[in-house]
Amino acid sequence: MKIGVNNILLELHYGAKVRDAVLKYYSQQGKKVPRPFPRVEDGYGNRVDAEGGLSSGNSLFIMTAGGRRKSLTQLFLLLLLAGLFSACGSSGKVLTGGRTEREAVIFAVNDMHATLDNFPKLAYITDSLRKIYPHMLLVGAGDNQTGNPVNDQYPERGLPMIELMNATGFNLSAVGNHEFDTSPEGFSNLIRKADFDFICANMSAGNPDDFKIKPWKIITLPNGLKLAFLGLVQINRNGIPDSHPGKLKGFTFRSPFEAARDYLWLKDRSDIFIALTHIGFENDVKLAEIMPPAIDLIIGGHSHTRVEKEQIHNGIMITQADHKLNYGTLIRLSLRSDGSLTRSMQLIRIRKAGNESPAIRAMVDEYNDIPLLKEVIAWASDDFSSKEELGYLMADAQKDIAGADIALVNPGGVRIRSLEKGPVRAKDVYQLDPFGNELIVTRLTGKEIHSLMLAAYPMDDRQPVFSSGIFTVLKPGTGGELADVTLFTGDGTPLDMDKTYTVAMNSYMTQVYQYQHRDPGQSHYITTADALIDYLKKNQNIRSYRNEKRFRIEH
Repeated sequence: MKIGVNNILLELHYGAKVRDAVLKYYSQQGKKVPRPFPRVEDGYGNRVDAEGGLSSGNSLFIMTAGGRRKSLTQLFLLLLLAGLFSACGSSGKVLTGGRTEREAVIFAVNDMHATLDNFPKLAYITDSLRKIYPHMLLVGAGDNQTGNPVNDQYPERGLPMIELMNATGFNLSAVGNHEFDTSPEGFSNLIRKADFDFICANMSAGNPDDFKIKPWKIITLPNGLKLAFLGLVQINRNGIPDSHPGKLKGFTFRSPFEAARDYLWLKDRSDIFIALTHIGFENDVKLAEIMPPAIDLIIGGHSHTRVEKEQIHNGIMITQADHKLNYGTLIRLSLRSDGSLTRSMQLIRIRKAGNESPAIRAMVDEYNDIPLLKEVIAWASDDFSSKEELGYLMADAQKDIAGADIALVNPGGVRIRSLEKGPVRAKDVYQLDPFGNELIVTRLTGKEIHSLMLAAYPMDDRQPVFSSGIFTVLKPGTGGELADVTLFTGDGTPLDMDKTYTVAMNSYMTQVYQYQHRDPGQSHYITTADALIDYLKKNQNIRSYRNEKRFRIEH
């Protein structure tokens, strides 16, 4: 897909994140990525996180250090100000001229990605706000799941997040692309255990009885206000959300823009019409621009966009609150008897809040104390005594899980140097591969693989790439550079330079290596660490890699 970075058009693999785009940009400029990672904004001046999702056509801008905005208002100031107007609450009040006003208050988060450790602070903030706004709604804009091994490796994957959302009092959640990571059966079980509803209008399940997901939901507040929420999830060029296709069996999807038009009648059934979306901020703007002013508010997710001030597009206010419970958005909607609606939003910092809910902290501590990551997932029959041996294991796993012809692992992606014979645990894998890079599958010709190998050598401090499915003969030049490389298949046959092979590698390599390729690749929607965990669980007994060599240097 094509993404603009600083007005330069880049070709990225499908499923790429903001980080991938920035890495690609600096690589093409021949520069190193600054440390710390630079601030990135979208075309509307909103800050986006490095792990934010992208859609083809998005625009990003890398900001200089001088472009920082003023710090946000702290929670205690907001509560102080809100307390001055607490009489408004969520009930009706009399205005001049006999008019009345009814208020709805919503606290919205998005892309929590199983950040369990921030839930005690979220609970404290929502409890504090509910003292001011007793009927405040708490909603999530999708991607509650995936991103924390404690949650993702739990015996029932994803259950800690659902239990914490229940305990914190969520009223509603959109369906995000990572909700499907738990598999259809797992997602179905989590839905049943949730005390809140999931909504999504542009998906349907083959067996609706297993998935209690409605397109929309109307919530009536005690003051009589009816709020209609419509759920929407992003789809990619393949017509599915950014998740592994195997996790989406039994579901069908359609364009969120087409689906939204089919539900304009919800405006007639409600006082306030809200789209609760997981399609990314720039697509939220597109949704606002193609819709009549029936929608009053869009609460979004997916792009990890930090909307710090009011964004109004085609008369519709759009909000989004970063990711991983760093922030939440307090939204106040006031409807007058003459039909006029006033809207305001305030971004509230969650992660740096000074207080926590003791009850939720106890739940989180219990989850973190469960030795899930210490459970044995496989058994090594021999010691791994080098990064090279571990790199071959990682490459074999990626090749197998991706069903690829070839797999490549950069030496810098192997972060431990040895692993003792005996039990292997999930925590060992996350120490070996801590980066969270996604597994990417590309279709490359032999010539393009040859180009990649030449490009990789200087990038990896003149170390050969760890491979699976090919054997490499390296020919260094007189100055230590790589003069040439010869490639062979696993059985010793020379690699066909004109044949196309499927090649698995991590997302860092696809963006940083400057090599010839037509296919930008497709994300497998699984991290390389999780691919290795899946491989180890499937095979259980890890063979010896002692003294194994998949390259040779010829002088």
